[in-house]
Amino acid sequence: MFKSLRHIATLGGLAVVVVSPLVVAPSAGASTTSSGIVASILGTSDQYLTSLRTYFLCTSAKCKSERSTLERNARTAMAKISAQSARAVTAHVAPKYHGALTLFVSDVRQLAKSFHVYFTTTSTVTLSGEVGNIFFQTSDIGTDVNVLRAAARNTRVSFKDWVEGEAATLVAMQTDASALQSSTATAAIGIYANQLLSQECTSMIAHANGPNATFNRQLAAFARNQARISQSEILFLEGKKAPMTEAQVASLNVKVAAQFAALIKSESALVKKK
Repeated sequence: MFKSLRHIATLGGLAVVVVSPLVVAPSAGASTTSSGIVASILGTSDQYLTSLRTYFLCTSAKCKSERSTLERNARTAMAKISAQSARAVTAHVAPKYHGALTLFVSDVRQLAKSFHVYFTTTSTVTLSGEVGNIFFQTSDIGTDVNVLRAAARNTRVSFKDWVEGEAATLVAMQTDASALQSSTATAAIGIYANQLLSQECTSMIAHANGPNATFNRQLAAFARNQARISQSEILFLEGKKAPMTEAQVASLNVKVAAQFAALIKSESALVKKK
Protein backbone atom coordinates (compact mmCIF):
# COMPACT_ATOMS: atom_id res chain seq x y z
CA MET A 1 0.00 0.00 0.00
CA PHE A 2 1.29 3.44 -0.86
CA LYS A 3 2.24 5.54 2.16
CA SER A 4 0.48 8.65 0.82
CA LEU A 5 -2.93 7.04 0.50
CA ARG A 6 -5.51 9.31 2.07
CA HIS A 7 -8.89 10.82 1.45
CA ILE A 8 -8.58 14.47 0.40
CA ALA A 9 -12.06 16.03 0.80
CA THR A 10 -13.95 18.19 -1.70
CA LEU A 11 -12.27 21.25 -3.12
CA GLY A 12 -12.44 24.94 -3.52
CA GLY A 13 -9.62 27.09 -4.90
CA LEU A 14 -6.82 29.64 -5.03
CA ALA A 15 -4.19 31.98 -6.79
CA VAL A 16 -1.40 33.94 -8.76
CA VAL A 17 2.40 34.76 -8.42
CA VAL A 18 5.71 36.51 -8.88
CA VAL A 19 8.25 34.33 -10.73
CA SER A 20 11.41 35.03 -12.67
CA PRO A 21 10.54 37.65 -15.31
CA LEU A 22 9.67 36.22 -18.73
CA VAL A 23 8.38 39.52 -20.09
CA VAL A 24 10.20 42.76 -20.72
CA ALA A 25 9.99 45.75 -18.39
CA PRO A 26 8.50 48.92 -19.92
CA SER A 27 10.59 51.49 -21.71
CA ALA A 28 9.75 55.03 -22.79
CA GLY A 29 7.01 55.14 -25.39
CA ALA A 30 6.10 51.47 -24.92
CA SER A 31 2.46 51.93 -23.86
CA THR A 32 1.08 51.05 -27.32
CA THR A 33 2.86 47.69 -27.37
CA SER A 34 1.78 47.00 -23.81
CA SER A 35 -1.86 47.79 -24.39
CA GLY A 36 -1.79 45.80 -27.64
CA ILE A 37 -0.77 42.45 -26.16
CA VAL A 38 -2.95 42.90 -23.08
CA ALA A 39 -5.96 43.86 -25.22
CA SER A 40 -5.35 40.81 -27.43
CA ILE A 41 -5.24 38.46 -24.44
CA LEU A 42 -8.30 39.99 -22.80
CA GLY A 43 -10.23 39.96 -26.05
CA THR A 44 -9.59 36.40 -27.19
CA SER A 45 -8.03 34.14 -24.54
CA ASP A 46 -11.32 33.19 -22.90
CA GLN A 47 -12.54 31.94 -26.30
CA TYR A 48 -9.34 29.94 -26.84
CA LEU A 49 -9.59 28.38 -23.37
CA THR A 50 -13.21 27.44 -24.02
CA SER A 51 -12.23 25.67 -27.25
CA LEU A 52 -9.51 23.73 -25.45
CA ARG A 53 -11.71 22.75 -22.54
CA THR A 54 -14.61 21.76 -24.78
CA TYR A 55 -12.39 19.27 -26.58
CA PHE A 56 -10.35 17.86 -23.71
CA LEU A 57 -13.08 17.83 -21.07
CA CYS A 58 -15.81 16.50 -23.35
CA THR A 59 -18.41 14.39 -21.54
CA SER A 60 -21.69 15.01 -23.36
CA ALA A 61 -23.02 12.99 -26.29
CA LYS A 62 -23.21 16.16 -28.38
CA CYS A 63 -19.54 17.08 -28.03
CA LYS A 64 -18.49 13.47 -28.60
CA SER A 65 -20.38 13.50 -31.90
CA GLU A 66 -18.44 16.61 -32.96
CA ARG A 67 -15.02 15.33 -31.93
CA SER A 68 -13.21 16.07 -35.21
CA THR A 69 -14.47 19.65 -35.38
CA LEU A 70 -13.67 20.25 -31.72
CA GLU A 71 -10.14 18.91 -32.22
CA ARG A 72 -9.55 21.34 -35.08
CA ASN A 73 -10.85 24.16 -32.89
CA ALA A 74 -8.57 23.09 -30.02
CA ARG A 75 -5.51 22.94 -32.27
CA THR A 76 -6.28 26.40 -33.65
CA ALA A 77 -6.82 27.76 -30.15
CA MET A 78 -3.53 26.26 -28.91
CA ALA A 79 -1.64 27.80 -31.83
CA LYS A 80 -3.19 31.23 -31.26
CA ILE A 81 -2.73 31.35 -27.50
CA SER A 82 0.89 30.19 -27.98
CA ALA A 83 1.37 33.04 -30.44
CA GLN A 84 0.04 35.47 -27.83
CA SER A 85 2.48 34.04 -25.31
CA ALA A 86 5.37 34.51 -27.76
CA ARG A 87 4.34 38.12 -28.36
CA ALA A 88 4.12 38.70 -24.61
CA VAL A 89 7.75 37.65 -24.14
CA THR A 90 9.01 40.54 -26.27
CA ALA A 91 6.31 43.09 -25.39
CA HIS A 92 7.21 46.10 -23.28
CA VAL A 93 4.52 46.12 -20.64
CA ALA A 94 3.41 48.56 -17.96
CA PRO A 95 4.45 47.47 -14.45
CA LYS A 96 0.87 46.68 -13.42
CA TYR A 97 0.72 43.87 -16.01
CA HIS A 98 4.14 42.37 -15.40
CA GLY A 99 3.39 39.65 -12.82
CA ALA A 100 0.25 38.27 -14.46
CA LEU A 101 1.74 38.41 -17.95
CA THR A 102 4.85 36.56 -16.79
CA LEU A 103 2.63 33.82 -15.36
CA PHE A 104 0.56 33.76 -18.54
CA VAL A 105 3.70 33.03 -20.57
CA SER A 106 4.85 30.29 -18.18
CA ASP A 107 1.42 28.68 -17.98
CA VAL A 108 0.90 28.66 -21.74
CA ARG A 109 4.29 26.95 -22.16
CA GLN A 110 3.27 24.23 -19.70
CA LEU A 111 -0.08 23.84 -21.45
CA ALA A 112 1.66 23.47 -24.81
CA LYS A 113 3.82 20.66 -23.39
CA SER A 114 0.80 18.75 -22.12
CA PHE A 115 -1.02 19.39 -25.41
CA HIS A 116 1.90 17.89 -27.36
CA VAL A 117 2.20 14.83 -25.10
CA TYR A 118 -1.55 14.18 -25.33
CA PHE A 119 -1.36 13.83 -29.10
CA THR A 120 1.85 11.77 -29.15
CA THR A 121 1.62 9.37 -26.19
CA THR A 122 0.61 5.75 -26.66
CA SER A 123 -0.05 5.22 -22.95
CA THR A 124 -3.65 5.41 -21.75
CA VAL A 125 -2.42 6.25 -18.26
CA THR A 126 -0.33 9.16 -19.55
CA LEU A 127 -3.24 10.26 -21.73
CA SER A 128 -5.47 10.50 -18.67
CA GLY A 129 -2.79 12.35 -16.72
CA GLU A 130 -2.33 14.95 -19.46
CA VAL A 131 -6.08 15.62 -19.55
CA GLY A 132 -5.83 16.40 -15.84
CA ASN A 133 -2.87 18.68 -16.50
CA ILE A 134 -4.75 20.49 -19.25
CA PHE A 135 -7.70 20.96 -16.88
CA PHE A 136 -5.70 22.82 -14.24
CA GLN A 137 -3.33 24.53 -16.68
CA THR A 138 -6.19 26.13 -18.64
CA SER A 139 -7.65 27.23 -15.30
CA ASP A 140 -4.31 28.75 -14.27
CA ILE A 141 -4.35 30.73 -17.51
CA GLY A 142 -7.92 31.74 -16.73
CA THR A 143 -6.70 33.18 -13.44
CA ASP A 144 -3.88 35.03 -15.23
CA VAL A 145 -6.41 36.59 -17.60
CA ASN A 146 -8.65 37.60 -14.68
CA VAL A 147 -5.72 39.32 -12.99
CA LEU A 148 -4.77 41.11 -16.23
CA ARG A 149 -8.38 42.26 -16.61
CA ALA A 150 -8.43 43.70 -13.09
CA ALA A 151 -5.16 45.51 -13.78
CA ALA A 152 -6.52 46.94 -17.03
CA ARG A 153 -9.51 48.29 -15.11
CA ASN A 154 -7.27 49.57 -12.30
CA THR A 155 -9.17 47.48 -9.77
CA ARG A 156 -7.99 44.92 -7.22
CA VAL A 157 -8.65 41.34 -8.31
CA SER A 158 -11.20 39.62 -6.11
CA PHE A 159 -10.45 36.30 -4.46
CA LYS A 160 -13.33 34.76 -6.39
CA ASP A 161 -11.80 35.73 -9.74
CA TRP A 162 -8.30 34.82 -8.62
CA VAL A 163 -9.12 31.38 -7.20
CA GLU A 164 -9.90 29.60 -10.50
CA GLY A 165 -6.47 28.11 -11.20
CA GLU A 166 -5.68 26.90 -7.71
CA ALA A 167 -9.15 25.38 -7.29
CA ALA A 168 -8.63 23.33 -10.44
CA THR A 169 -5.14 22.32 -9.30
CA LEU A 170 -6.58 20.99 -6.06
CA VAL A 171 -9.20 19.02 -7.99
CA ALA A 172 -6.45 17.51 -10.14
CA MET A 173 -4.49 16.64 -7.00
CA GLN A 174 -7.54 14.93 -5.53
CA THR A 175 -7.90 12.84 -8.69
CA ASP A 176 -4.24 11.81 -8.65
CA ALA A 177 -4.38 10.96 -4.95
CA SER A 178 -7.45 8.80 -5.67
CA ALA A 179 -5.45 6.88 -8.27
CA LEU A 180 -3.05 5.88 -5.49
CA GLN A 181 -5.95 4.49 -3.47
CA SER A 182 -7.09 2.12 -6.22
CA SER A 183 -6.76 -1.58 -5.48
CA THR A 184 -5.38 -2.03 -9.00
CA ALA A 185 -2.67 0.65 -8.66
CA THR A 186 0.72 -0.69 -9.74
CA ALA A 187 4.12 0.68 -8.77
CA ALA A 188 4.34 2.36 -12.20
CA ILE A 189 0.98 4.06 -11.69
CA GLY A 190 2.04 5.07 -8.18
CA ILE A 191 5.22 6.68 -9.50
CA TYR A 192 3.36 8.50 -12.27
CA ALA A 193 0.59 9.74 -9.94
CA ASN A 194 3.18 11.07 -7.51
CA GLN A 195 5.04 12.76 -10.36
CA LEU A 196 1.80 14.49 -11.33
CA LEU A 197 1.25 15.51 -7.71
CA SER A 198 4.76 16.98 -7.61
CA GLN A 199 4.07 19.00 -10.78
CA GLU A 200 0.81 20.27 -9.31
CA CYS A 201 2.58 21.30 -6.11
CA THR A 202 5.12 23.28 -8.15
CA SER A 203 2.31 25.03 -10.01
CA MET A 204 0.46 25.72 -6.79
CA ILE A 205 3.49 27.35 -5.16
CA ALA A 206 4.14 29.42 -8.30
CA HIS A 207 0.61 30.82 -8.10
CA ALA A 208 0.42 31.32 -4.33
CA ASN A 209 0.36 35.13 -4.31
CA GLY A 210 -3.32 35.93 -4.41
CA PRO A 211 -5.25 38.72 -2.69
CA ASN A 212 -5.17 37.10 0.77
CA ALA A 213 -1.73 36.69 2.36
CA THR A 214 -2.87 34.22 5.03
CA PHE A 215 -4.38 31.93 2.42
CA ASN A 216 -1.23 32.18 0.31
CA ARG A 217 0.86 30.96 3.24
CA GLN A 218 -1.55 28.08 3.90
CA LEU A 219 -1.45 27.12 0.25
CA ALA A 220 2.34 27.16 -0.04
CA ALA A 221 2.80 25.17 3.18
CA PHE A 222 0.35 22.50 2.00
CA ALA A 223 2.00 22.25 -1.43
CA ARG A 224 5.52 22.01 -0.02
CA ASN A 225 4.56 19.22 2.36
CA GLN A 226 2.68 17.30 -0.34
CA ALA A 227 5.71 17.64 -2.61
CA ARG A 228 7.94 16.17 0.11
CA ILE A 229 5.56 13.22 0.46
CA SER A 230 5.38 12.57 -3.27
CA GLN A 231 9.15 12.81 -3.72
CA SER A 232 9.72 10.20 -1.00
CA GLU A 233 6.91 8.00 -2.35
CA ILE A 234 8.55 7.93 -5.78
CA LEU A 235 11.85 6.82 -4.28
CA PHE A 236 10.13 4.15 -2.13
CA LEU A 237 8.46 2.74 -5.24
CA GLU A 238 11.74 2.80 -7.16
CA GLY A 239 13.42 0.88 -4.36
CA LYS A 240 15.70 3.78 -3.51
CA LYS A 241 16.56 5.59 -0.29
CA ALA A 242 14.18 8.48 0.38
CA PRO A 243 14.79 11.64 2.43
CA MET A 244 12.02 10.56 4.83
CA THR A 245 11.21 7.24 6.45
CA GLU A 246 7.86 5.56 5.92
CA ALA A 247 6.86 6.54 9.46
CA GLN A 248 7.75 10.17 8.77
CA VAL A 249 5.71 10.12 5.54
CA ALA A 250 2.74 8.69 7.42
CA SER A 251 3.03 11.41 10.06
CA LEU A 252 3.33 14.15 7.46
CA ASN A 253 0.26 12.76 5.68
CA VAL A 254 -1.78 13.43 8.80
CA LYS A 255 -0.53 17.01 8.85
CA VAL A 256 -1.21 17.50 5.14
CA ALA A 257 -4.77 16.20 5.51
CA ALA A 258 -5.36 18.81 8.24
CA GLN A 259 -3.77 21.52 6.08
CA PHE A 260 -6.01 20.56 3.20
CA ALA A 261 -9.13 20.78 5.35
CA ALA A 262 -8.04 24.21 6.63
CA LEU A 263 -7.45 25.36 3.04
CA ILE A 264 -10.96 24.40 1.98
CA LYS A 265 -12.48 26.13 5.01
CA SER A 266 -10.52 29.33 4.32
CA GLU A 267 -11.26 29.22 0.62
CA SER A 268 -14.99 28.77 1.12
CA ALA A 269 -15.12 31.78 3.44
CA LEU A 270 -13.02 33.95 1.13
CA VAL A 271 -15.07 33.11 -1.98
CA LYS A 272 -18.24 34.25 -0.17
CA LYS A 273 -16.62 37.41 1.17
CA LYS A 274 -17.36 40.57 -0.81
